[in-house]
Amino acid sequence: MSGLFSKAIKAMRGNTLSYRLLAYILLCSTALAFLITLLQLAWDYRKDVDLIESSITQIEASFLQPIAASLWNLDEEQVKVQLEGIMNLPNMQFVMVKEILGHSEVPLLSQGAERPHYDISREFSLTYQGEVVGKLFVAASLDQVYHRLMEKSVLILVSQTIKTLVVSFCILLIIYYMVVRHINRIVHFAEHFELDRLGDPLELEGRPLPRPKPDEFDSLAAALNQMRTRLSDEFSARQQALEQLQQERDFSATLINSSNVLICCLEPDLSIASINPAAILLTGYVQHEILGQRWDDIFVNRQQRDQLAASLQEHRPHEEIEVPMLDQQGHELVLLWSFAPFYEGPDLKYLIGFGYDITQIKQVEHEIIQLNEQLEAKVDERTRSLSESNSQLTRAYDELKRTQQTLVESEKMASLGSLVAGVAHEINTPIGISVTASSYLQERVLDFKQHIEAKQLSRSYLNDFVSNLDESMSLLQGNLRRASELIASFKQVAVDQSSEAHYSFNVAANLHQVVVSLGHRLRKAQCEVDIHCDPELVIHSYPGSFAQIYSNLILNSVNHAFENWDRQKRITITVQVKDGELEIDYHDNGRGISPKILPRLFEPFVTSKRGQGGSGLGTHIIYNLVVQLLRGRISCHSEPDQGAQFLIRLPLEPLSV
Repeated sequence: MSGLFSKAIKAMRGNTLSYRLLAYILLCSTALAFLITLLQLAWDYRKDVDLIESSITQIEASFLQPIAASLWNLDEEQVKVQLEGIMNLPNMQFVMVKEILGHSEVPLLSQGAERPHYDISREFSLTYQGEVVGKLFVAASLDQVYHRLMEKSVLILVSQTIKTLVVSFCILLIIYYMVVRHINRIVHFAEHFELDRLGDPLELEGRPLPRPKPDEFDSLAAALNQMRTRLSDEFSARQQALEQLQQERDFSATLINSSNVLICCLEPDLSIASINPAAILLTGYVQHEILGQRWDDIFVNRQQRDQLAASLQEHRPHEEIEVPMLDQQGHELVLLWSFAPFYEGPDLKYLIGFGYDITQIKQVEHEIIQLNEQLEAKVDERTRSLSESNSQLTRAYDELKRTQQTLVESEKMASLGSLVAGVAHEINTPIGISVTASSYLQERVLDFKQHIEAKQLSRSYLNDFVSNLDESMSLLQGNLRRASELIASFKQVAVDQSSEAHYSFNVAANLHQVVVSLGHRLRKAQCEVDIHCDPELVIHSYPGSFAQIYSNLILNSVNHAFENWDRQKRITITVQVKDGELEIDYHDNGRGISPKILPRLFEPFVTSKRGQGGSGLGTHIIYNLVVQLLRGRISCHSEPDQGAQFLIRLPLEPLSV
């Protein structure tokens, strides 16, 4: 405690803030003590005055009637005793009894000191049995009151002064402990703040961080530490920037000194302020001979100096100005100059010029111009030759297109012919059975006629005849119906394939018609076809094109995928609506497509049976029907011995073509 008190005293001596705080505290405490003393004295004065007035009021109530009776009885001794009793009251200064004789008042008895002026005085009438017999004059003095107030004020002031001094020093200790020592610590931190010691944080005495309930000094210390951290970061950043700037300056100086580009720093009057070694080497001068000279006197021919100098005096950027010059040996050089102004504030500081020696480029350009002039004649000659070649190629291309169209039509007819042959073979069986049944019926009819003519009819014969007739008619009717269905299917497929009719049709029925028409080829190849299609699916498109696509795909599988294939032969066709499109997924489990042919599968005349009857137009026809007519997409995926998959996506209602 003594150490803290001594530190507070030292702080007050050497710190104007502590001195002012103590002075302000003493001044305020003294003023407050003086004000409280005045209020206390005024209160005591008022209390004493009220006590004196109460005594006078007591005299009126207790002494008037006895004194009036004693005066009426002329008992002066009794009056005297009564006056002495009044004088014994506190602060009484003078009392006197007057007797009324006629119209005059005659003093009878008095007690105390008579004075010309009294602090408090009152006069009462003495009445006995309704008649005024005299008067009583009472006067009180405030001297004792003033004396007591003076003693009390001295006591209050002394006690308040002692209390003020004690409280002031206590407040000084509190202020030093709570404020001044932390301020001194902050001042000491600020006085010894150095840039090379930014890592030392500010720690207030007796305030380890972090504190659970920080106050303003903790916030100030934290703010100063944050400022120190920011200064440290900024100082580190500036150090890095300075080092980087120095590196960039060294790098720039190295580039300028080692660059092949001519770099000249010009004053606003075009005199050379600095120049790099490349420019000195080109001119052949020594550096001190060039510095201070005008740029145009060294690097510009006489004919262009005035015009170029006037343009550069405008102090604006110039780019790619070709300037011819003569070196010391008299050789003409061509330089390509660019100029950039460098300002220091609003004023132009330097005009920096960058020059490129393009003498060799200009020579090569001149040679290229001469070569171009020589090549123009050759180009004209080659152009005429190419025009003739293009004409021949155009004619050959047109002939090739006609041939391709003919082959495509031939392939279509061949496909239709294969379909006709298959249907003819299919129809041959039911027609043959029907012919046999009709011949048998004819024989039975002739035999029946003979029995009628011979009158040899019997019930058993008639029953046998009717039974044979019914069996033959059933056989004939069933085979004729089969032939009719085949003919109708063939007719529908043939009509659809030979036309481009556009109407609504059932997708599943269209697919089944194609499979039925190719039933002979499929049975001959021992191939099974699985169809997965919604029987209610109806679209508006070209049914003939769909039939031709199915037939070409199936015949390709029969002729290529399943030829000499000793495994199971199966074709799976799945038709469904997916993502707003009609998806046809055709898949066979045959030998697959050769990797050499697969990338060119849809090109014309691509086939694995070249010279064996294959035209190579089947998949090309499928591609044209899908892409051009139906506005769809087709892709093929195949692996050796894993079969082939054709995925076709078509709009539900293709655009008209």
